[in-house]
Amino acid sequence: MTEERSTPEADSTTPASPSAEKPARQPRPRGAGVAVLLAFVALACAGGAGLLAWQQQQASDLLSARLTGLDQTLNQQLARHATLDALAELRRDMDTLRQSLDDRQQALTQDTASRLDALRAELATQQQALDTLRALTGRDERLWRLGEIERLLTAAQTRLRLLDDAATARLLLQESDRTAMPLGGEALPLREVLQQAIAGTNGTHLDREGIALRLTQLAEALPELPRAKPTAEAIEAPPADGWWAQTKAWVGGWLHIERKAAPAPDRDPALAEATTRLLQARRALLARDTEQALALVRQTVETAHAHLQTGDARVRAALDDLADIAAELARPAPTMVDLTPAFTALRALRAAPAGVAPASGSSQGD
Repeated sequence: MTEERSTPEADSTTPASPSAEKPARQPRPRGAGVAVLLAFVALACAGGAGLLAWQQQQASDLLSARLTGLDQTLNQQLARHATLDALAELRRDMDTLRQSLDDRQQALTQDTASRLDALRAELATQQQALDTLRALTGRDERLWRLGEIERLLTAAQTRLRLLDDAATARLLLQESDRTAMPLGGEALPLREVLQQAIAGTNGTHLDREGIALRLTQLAEALPELPRAKPTAEAIEAPPADGWWAQTKAWVGGWLHIERKAAPAPDRDPALAEATTRLLQARRALLARDTEQALALVRQTVETAHAHLQTGDARVRAALDDLADIAAELARPAPTMVDLTPAFTALRALRAAPAGVAPASGSSQGD
């Protein structure tokens, strides 16, 4: 400020020009000082204005920075509030879902309980119907087993007496023994009789169906087997005299006449009759007439030996098969198994109280 107020006239360090020293100094006019003063005031005002502007700019920047900080803080608060709102919304959704799940679980539990009650009611109804049926029929497990044993014994007896089928009868008797096994000690007499009957069916029995099938096959193959060649005795010899000698003498010997044996027919009547006998033996066997079947088979064997080539392998196989069939038919028939003691023991077991074994004498045939 001091340097602005100093003037050239007051500065002693400024050398005076030679031309100025010579003339005398004349006083300056007053308007120049005023102008200088006004200029200084203007400069001061300009500096103050600049300082004020700078201070305003600093204040504005500070305010702007504070506003930016407040804006960021506000945004953070808004984001926080938004997160809290989202969490609250998610919590409400979870509560709604949990409530829905609880409702569904409760409905499912009620439905399951109702179905279980319905099933229990249906089972109770079925059990009641079963009890009613048992009461009406009057058959418990013991009675059912006794009835089943009687049915099996009847089927076994039919197989033995009418069909001569000991193998199936043995299976039926074994099933009867297995059915009687759970009855315990009270069924021991019955099981002893059943075991004896099973042992009686183990003998060799005649397989009528199998032999009938073999007879059918032999009847079909017999006409196709090689036949025996006719012997010299079978060829008719020409007469020594008579019409043949007269004819030969009349011709005069110039014509040579040779008489040959007549050709064998395509079908041998004896073998055709043997085939018929085999079919008759098959029918007799299935009709349980074993003796007639055996006689017919033996006649067929004799015919086959006389009219077939015994040296041929097929003929020998057929003759061996016929011999085996004749041997099987000639075998003595096994003793028929008697199931009467089993029926007697069953009746005694049915009449005895449950759990009480009948007397041993009751198991014998009456």
